[in-house]
Amino acid sequence: MHREWLFIAAIAASLAILHELRRVFWLFSLLVLPGTFAHETCHYLSGILLRGGPVSFNLMPRREGHGWVMGSVVFNRLRWYNCFFIGLAPLTLLPAAYGLALWRLKGALVFGWPEALAVFLIANLIYASVPSWQDVRIAARSPIGWLLLAGGIWFGWQHHQGSPAKGPAPSRPMHDTSVTQKPG
Repeated sequence: MHREWLFIAAIAASLAILHELRRVFWLFSLLVLPGTFAHETCHYLSGILLRGGPVSFNLMPRREGHGWVMGSVVFNRLRWYNCFFIGLAPLTLLPAAYGLALWRLKGALVFGWPEALAVFLIANLIYASVPSWQDVRIAARSPIGWLLLAGGIWFGWQHHQGSPAKGPAPSRPMHDTSVTQKPG
């Protein structure tokens, strides 16, 4: 059982290392290249499937304002009905990371190069699944996203209202089994 926790701790440590390495830009950009490729591929493939018209795919890091852009996909037909799904497409990397982790945990877990590579790839997939601010801005242009958000809030509110966390449920009244005397 503790082997699984060690594997999860290794993934968390890898994520922390990737986050800290942002200060060493070129090393960071090389280490996150597999994740960047996966992130941009998600945008590209969802753009093809949803008729977003991807016209270019770029993995070269470039300076933009006060930050860096690790990669990009340019579209020529982002519309209200597809921009939410294209913008948030990298979230589909989370199930891929989960599946890879489950696959590695099912076998005999011997910490060596195969597990180190799996931890590296899982951390890359998790790191790459986070949509950028540009991705969120594109997704926010869609009323579909706002409707899904409103529906999720409504569902959460309804679920919260009926949850036992609000307090104990009222108990049913007990039948009085005591003997009472009838008047007269």
